[in-house]
Amino acid sequence: MNLRGLLSLLAGIVLFSTIEVASKLMQQGGGTAGRYPFWLAFFRFFITGIVLLLPALHRLRLRGVSLGRRDFADLIGLGVLGVTLMSCLFHLAITFLPANIAALVFSCNPVFVVLFAPFFLPEKISLRKLMAVGLCLTGIFLLARDRADGVSLIGLLMMLAAIIIFALYTVFFKKLTPRYGALPITAFAGLFGGLFILPLAWGVEGMPLATYATADWLGIAYLAVICTALGYFLFIYGLGHIEASIGSMAFFLKPFLAAFFAWLVLGESLSVPILVGGAFILSGMLAALLPVRDGKPVLMD
Repeated sequence: MNLRGLLSLLAGIVLFSTIEVASKLMQQGGGTAGRYPFWLAFFRFFITGIVLLLPALHRLRLRGVSLGRRDFADLIGLGVLGVTLMSCLFHLAITFLPANIAALVFSCNPVFVVLFAPFFLPEKISLRKLMAVGLCLTGIFLLARDRADGVSLIGLLMMLAAIIIFALYTVFFKKLTPRYGALPITAFAGLFGGLFILPLAWGVEGMPLATYATADWLGIAYLAVICTALGYFLFIYGLGHIEASIGSMAFFLKPFLAAFFAWLVLGESLSVPILVGGAFILSGMLAALLPVRDGKPVLMD
């Protein structure tokens, strides 16, 4: 067991677990940035792309990869899918949902990855994968019935759309990783995808930046540099240095950590319907991610 890889993976998951809470705090804490989700998505991923650009170019040089028109087309398309579309829906959904619910629903992403992967990768669909999707959708349906805890049907549908898009992004991400490496894809997807959010944010939300206070910019910096850029770097590094099965199962920590941070920072509680719906979602994740046999070490860069 590579201890440094495990600690890096866990640190990345801890940072990921604060994204929904930090976004919600920027909406509820008297700030301005959280009320403009498209601008928040732009800054989060465009800054991430800039921060990771130099390490990404270094990795490409080590691989001997020179980017041509086809490469840029692939990376731009991936950025539009996984950043422009996904992040706008994700941050918009958070404005309608409690942070703990947003994190719990988004954690269904790996379930949809295993459902879509057979269509684009040399993987097979199975009854277990279909059951996993059914369990997660049942959990989301149960959450939709719980209006007392501020659960919005519109927010759930937008978050569901976000995780489906992100699952497709993850599948294509895995398909392109052998050529580019995980870090360069993350950097260029963030950079290009963020740029495509800019006209959308400007057209839909206007230009609110003059109203941002210091706390807003600090929150944006935390989301972009700490949660996303550093979080992805640590997560990718960790995945590349531990067993694949451990890496998959470690993702189970995210909804629990996010619920804890939401309780600690925002005072969000967990009701019985939330716990029941969450149990179905986590059962679906378990069915999707639990390896049939021991995984082998996966090396990524």
